Formats: sequence, C-alpha cells, structure tokens
Amino acid sequence: MDIQVERLSAVVDAVASPRFYPSLLAWLEGFFAFDSAIVYGFERGQAPRCLMKAERENSDAVNQLYQQGAYLQDPFYQALNGGGSHEVCTLRQLAPCGFYHSDYYRNFYRKTGWRDEAGVLLQLTPQRGLGVFFGSAHRAVGVRYPQLADLRGALTLVKSVARLHGEVVPAPARAESQDEGGAQARYLLTPREREIVDLILAGHGSQQIAERLFISLGTVKNHRKHIYSKLNIASQAELFSLLLSTPQRRSA
Repeated sequence: MDIQVERLSAVVDAVASPRFYPSLLAWLEGFFAFDSAIVYGFERGQAPRCLMKAERENSDAVNQLYQQGAYLQDPFYQALNGGGSHEVCTLRQLAPCGFYHSDYYRNFYRKTGWRDEAGVLLQLTPQRGLGVFFGSAHRAVGVRYPQLADLRGALTLVKSVARLHGEVVPAPARAESQDEGGAQARYLLTPREREIVDLILAGHGSQQIAERLFISLGTVKNHRKHIYSKLNIASQAELFSLLLSTPQRRSA
C-alpha cells in the first residue's frame, strides 16, 4: 500500500498543473492492468472533452466519433449520467443484453479495437463528471480485486481533488453558434421525426425505437432517411454533431 500512498500524494501535488491526469493514471495503474487508457470530462448538456489519451492504436478520428455523439450510447456514460452508485465497473457488468449486436458496437465500439474495458466513474458535481477508462485489445482488462477496497476507500479524496482541479482549470466555453444551428435544424423536422431524433440522441437503436413507438423497423429506417435528407447529413455521427448541444426533450 505504501507505493499507492506515494502515488496518490503525487496526484494531490499535481492539482492545477499539466501533471494532474498523468499522475491520476499512474496511481490507477496499481489497480488495473490494461493496454490503453483515456480520460474524459463530462458536463451535462455538452460533448465530453478528452483530457488525456494513452492509447497504442486508437486514432483521433475514433475518439472524435465518440465525442460527436457515440458517447450517448456508451454503457459507462449511461451509468454515470443515470446517477447510479457505480464508481468502479467493467464492461461485462454494464453492457446490456445484445451489446455486441447493437448499433453502438457495430458503428463505433469495434472501431476502437478494444475487446474489454473497465472504468472509474466520478460524479464531481451534479453537472460535472469524470471518467477514466481502461481498455485492452487482446485480453480482458485485469482488475486487481484485492486492492479494490483500497481504491474505493480513496475515491472520496480523489473526487475532491479532481473537483478542485476542474474548478482551477475550467472547461472552455461552448460556442453559441452550434446551439443556434441545432435549434434551427429541428424546425425542419415533423413532430414524429423530432420524436425519433430525440430517441436516437438518447442512445436508442432503430429496433428499440420501433418497439418503443409501435412502428415497424422499416418505418423507422424510412424516417431516418428523410431526417438525414432534410438536414443534409449522411450519418448518425453528423446528426449527433449537429444537434448535440441543443437541449433535447426526452420522449415519454
């Protein structure tokens, strides 16, 4: 435990400096065995920010796809945004039934090259969260279970330190023009099309939308085709990018 205390003290010492997230990752290496890692900052109503990336193979284009909207279907993001008690979790714990056949897996996750994942999810304030994600391309992410009690015991301190770091080094302001463009785009859609867009942005795939709205899968696909045509886009990633920052109404 001595080396972990030493590394944790380095995290505290690194607050408000560029060494903060590398120090946090160095401390967490005592609890997980992984090939790649990435740190994201989450703020309600905004796209996630990549705060640090330590990946061997993953490209910036894949991470941009995540930030453009794929994150809305991420089981880890949903666990953090859902206000649950998850702080240390694995993909196997969070992935819904049929995950490896989902739109999220086919259109995004398999592009990362990760075969397994674990994460530390920290709700810093009601509006702000931090996610540290560990991936492996060739094997399961190793979780050092004997040390997890020490990790969970220290997370209260880590959350306070990360909250302080985020307040000293605030996130950049969001551009208002993106909000305006997204709001204008929604007015081009019919009420039913806006309903489908809201479900897409909430992380639902086409089959889930069909079941929720009691319509056929083919009807959903036709609606999506018309939505893309009206908005002059060609992919779900572009839809996320266009409407991401516009406040969304969740369908009942």
